Amino acid sequence: MASKHIVKLLDGSTHHYRLRGLNENDEDIAKWTKFCASVFSYKPNPPSPSYFARHFYNDPRHDANLVRVLTYRPDNNASSQEEDSIVSSVRIFQRTISMGPRHPPIETGGIGEVCTSPDHQRRGLSKVLLQDALKIMRDSSSRVGLEAMACSSLHASPTFQPVYSKVGGYKSVVSQWSLVPIRLQYFFSSESTGNQSAFMRQAQFPKDTPQLMKLHQIYSEQRFAGCIIRSETYWNDYVSAELGDTLWVMTTTSSSYHEDDSKNEDSEERIVGWISIRKRGGRYQLREFGADISADERDKETGEAKVTLKKPINMAFVMKELLSKALSQAGETVEGDEGSAVSLHLPTVVWNEIKRDASILDSCHQIYFDFDGAQVDDDDGWMYVVFDESKEQTNVFDSTMRNEDPVPHLVWPTDSF
Repeated sequence: MASKHIVKLLDGSTHHYRLRGLNENDEDIAKWTKFCASVFSYKPNPPSPSYFARHFYNDPRHDANLVRVLTYRPDNNASSQEEDSIVSSVRIFQRTISMGPRHPPIETGGIGEVCTSPDHQRRGLSKVLLQDALKIMRDSSSRVGLEAMACSSLHASPTFQPVYSKVGGYKSVVSQWSLVPIRLQYFFSSESTGNQSAFMRQAQFPKDTPQLMKLHQIYSEQRFAGCIIRSETYWNDYVSAELGDTLWVMTTTSSSYHEDDSKNEDSEERIVGWISIRKRGGRYQLREFGADISADERDKETGEAKVTLKKPINMAFVMKELLSKALSQAGETVEGDEGSAVSLHLPTVVWNEIKRDASILDSCHQIYFDFDGAQVDDDDGWMYVVFDESKEQTNVFDSTMRNEDPVPHLVWPTDSF
């Protein structure tokens, strides 16, 4: 349902806007994608209309009506049926997110693609749209076609965090990240030495989806809070399109992975790790990562791996092998000149696992990562507002901020909105 809004400026002029959801047709959606691209055209690498179209159409839970827009009536005639261009936008993303071990996932309404035409900024239009979106999400349990949303989430820069806090009651959750120097001159893959216990290749969809989906559930969805719960369709349609050929997987055969399969000549190829990186602001960001930790049972006090039929995966080895491929693809010269290095921004929980397992490897493997040069570089941009603060359902603040065994908060950049 559309609604009318009148904005009066300091100069005394009034401006008429109409708030509505997008129509479920390609023409209206194309108009919106072009608008979003025009607003973000100032960026060094501006997104094209196809970027926003891809985000919309590849999302298995997309809903045109959840793209909330304000349109402007240039003739200022409130009774006019004529509409001109879209001038402001907010999109609600329907997502299911994890709450960590021992707690069921919850539904969230993600807020993204917030933008206003420069000619209409500083008129409170984004505030109008955000309040409209919050009402939709709070009332989601009574709306046909919507799952009941327990909270709303978004990622904001430090500049806009106070705005979301004031307008919507959002509060920040800290995601622990580290910035680690990588020594390129020592960075080579075992494939180049002929010492291959695993093989690297680009991911293949939908062939790899069942394995990646299951491993991601164990590595991320069951361990972290805020992590997007990915369906098979989400992997095939959204993740594959977002990451493209940048997603690398490490594979091995059952015979090299399972001690009890050592005599099986027909062992199947198994994925034991995956990675995708992207360059942002002169450094690399770990956009996507995971490994098969299903056999990684460790003593809580000593950290030593328990004996199982599966050989535990060494996280330092997995990262080194996959990162070598990803950096080469990005144009970096691995095995380069002495002193050459790049920085990798990665979740601290992953970095801690690398440090733990690097001590098990020989000294040659330990020099790839500059352990002394690593720095804390946390992200407090993820914000949440909880609609029902009763104790019947665990929320992200309960999970991540409790005194005993807090759950790490992590949203992989692949899933950002």
